[in-house]
Amino acid sequence: MYSYSNLAKSLIDRAVSSVESDYQLFAPLFVRLQLAPAPSGGCLSLNAAGAIILAMSLTAELPARVSNGNIYITLGKQSKPRSDLLICSHMDRPSFRVEDLDSARLYPLCAIRTPTDEYSCRAIAIRYSGKQVEVTSQGEIRIARKADSHDIRYHANEGALGWGDTVLMHNPLSRTGDTLTGSGLDNASGVLVNLMFARLLHACSDELTRNDVQIICAFTDQEEGPPEGLFGQGAARLTRDLPPPTAGFINIDAHNSRSNGGGARLGSGISHAFVSGRGRGSVVPLNFQDVAERLSTLDDFVNLSQINYGYVSRSDDMLLSLWSRCLGLVGVPLENAHTAEETIHFLDLLSAQRWLAAFVPLALDQVLS
Repeated sequence: MYSYSNLAKSLIDRAVSSVESDYQLFAPLFVRLQLAPAPSGGCLSLNAAGAIILAMSLTAELPARVSNGNIYITLGKQSKPRSDLLICSHMDRPSFRVEDLDSARLYPLCAIRTPTDEYSCRAIAIRYSGKQVEVTSQGEIRIARKADSHDIRYHANEGALGWGDTVLMHNPLSRTGDTLTGSGLDNASGVLVNLMFARLLHACSDELTRNDVQIICAFTDQEEGPPEGLFGQGAARLTRDLPPPTAGFINIDAHNSRSNGGGARLGSGISHAFVSGRGRGSVVPLNFQDVAERLSTLDDFVNLSQINYGYVSRSDDMLLSLWSRCLGLVGVPLENAHTAEETIHFLDLLSAQRWLAAFVPLALDQVLS
């Protein structure tokens, strides 16, 4: 029989004692992950983000495996034919392809969110060659808003752009106090939160097994897609590989900060939301919303989360919601999404661990008790 109190105590105690050491374990590879090419549809190539995630899993002794372009880690009762919960985050980041080589004009595989009508930043062009991703040129991407569209160009400073290349924003990670800034933190922060929680679950695997609980932590490719097209193609393939979890899934993705029109502030804890894409994606069942709301009022958790009653961007949850119930939309608050100056707060990464340690057993208790 499932017992919330036993599992919750194990997870919360472990989260309190190990969250900073777990982060330090992953920190060097997190820096590599933030810089690694993460093209939509190419994350599992050598030198790309998926390879770094597999290395991070190996470092943490997590049993990661690859299927259909995605990565997932099965934790707890291994023999169960069906998991109880899926926790999902995406590996890929905003990507651009060549539309016209002569003018170096690009088209996007992502939503465009420039802070001004004219925006430019450092970028790289990559190509798959010899079983790995290679950088073919370094330069600058320039985006100009034109009525209801964007003119996107690439200027190479070293090397040359070629047909079939993918262009990615590329800005190394910098830290000012507890603020982290760089490109690719949208996907990298969600991946880190998910990996840290997988390590926590793995440390409590005996308790999970005793309670007959199986949880899968998954990392999907191709969350990004054409602005008016299909998002979450990697998540769609995941649903073909796995039976629907008994309880549902939790999506981990960065949430736009309040200064960018979202519902969460940097440095005030993890964002926990209930609706995506104005209802085009997920709508969390009311009883699971109530779980998060009640948890946020408890003294030990009041400063760990921000209950977000707005809507968050559509993500993998759009297609996962057709397969299973969304129990929560969780994310590190982020400023300047889809730019080279994406910004998060270090303490929010740590808050996520303790918040999930408490929320996950409560959510499972709704179904399994």
